[in-house]
Amino acid sequence: MGPRRRLLLLLLLTVCVPASQGLRCMQCDSNQKCLVKECALGQDLCRTTMLHEWEDDHELEVVVRDCTHYEKTNRTMSYRVNSKIISLAETVCATDVCNRPRPGVRGLALSRGRYLECVSCSSLDQSCERGREHILQCRYPEELCVEVVTLGNSERSSKDANYTRGCGSLPGCPGTGGFHSNHAFHFLKCCNHSNCNGGPVLDLQDLPPNGFQCYSCEGNSTHGCSSKETSLIDCRGPMNKCLEATGLDVLANRSYTVRGCTSASWCQGSHVADAFLLARLNISCCDGSGCNDPRSSGPGPGPAYLSLIGSLLLTFGLWGVLPWN
Repeated sequence: MGPRRRLLLLLLLTVCVPASQGLRCMQCDSNQKCLVKECALGQDLCRTTMLHEWEDDHELEVVVRDCTHYEKTNRTMSYRVNSKIISLAETVCATDVCNRPRPGVRGLALSRGRYLECVSCSSLDQSCERGREHILQCRYPEELCVEVVTLGNSERSSKDANYTRGCGSLPGCPGTGGFHSNHAFHFLKCCNHSNCNGGPVLDLQDLPPNGFQCYSCEGNSTHGCSSKETSLIDCRGPMNKCLEATGLDVLANRSYTVRGCTSASWCQGSHVADAFLLARLNISCCDGSGCNDPRSSGPGPGPAYLSLIGSLLLTFGLWGVLPWN
């Protein structure tokens, strides 16, 4: 075998053959001893998730460490439920056991800094505690006032409350954006001055049609996203792109597809992964009514992977090593 073919083989092995050992992360919760875990395929990050609850003089802290999928990002959110304050913070990292506990380091306490003050409430309907809104002092300097709407199949919902207002540092902030289909409505509003997230709770019907149409479905090709169950819908508000996302349903361990209207911020993957509990995402966003037609070709490999393939093919062609025979 000539030197050029040996180099070609080495490049292909580097691209196509997975490493013998994947990323390793610490796995535990607050009541367990942490163990080192080798992450599954598609889990390329380690995460540390902290939950704090404060009510009067009572404080609860729960810390969970584990592997997570590459779509995850650092984020925080705090909100009130009646007299209780709930705070969530998640950090991710990409090196072996980078989420290990650090002796003597405890979870973050309530901040004494003077950051934004935001309207805060949570409910399962648009009442948002029937007008009993509270003012919440944000805990971190990067947090904005947020409003989060999560409506859809309750078995697949990633949040307990459908309507939540409070403080947060979330993917897509600042700004507004979301996704809607015939089955779900997910929306995020982030604004950067105190109490800017007040007013009536948002409903999809409050957003005017924007003149675009997209195909809508949720499920797989035999149930939920079959040709008979896929239909055109009118897009609303800032959701003026068509989305098609396919990934692994982490609850049922099977392929899952979502189509609908979206804003540009949802084309990055993190929101879709969180809202629909999907991993190993393949996302395609397009402009123009009906451009996510399921009868056309599905979303292709991501741009980074395509760039790598293109570079390799160009290099092989310049070396004169193609075709193989």
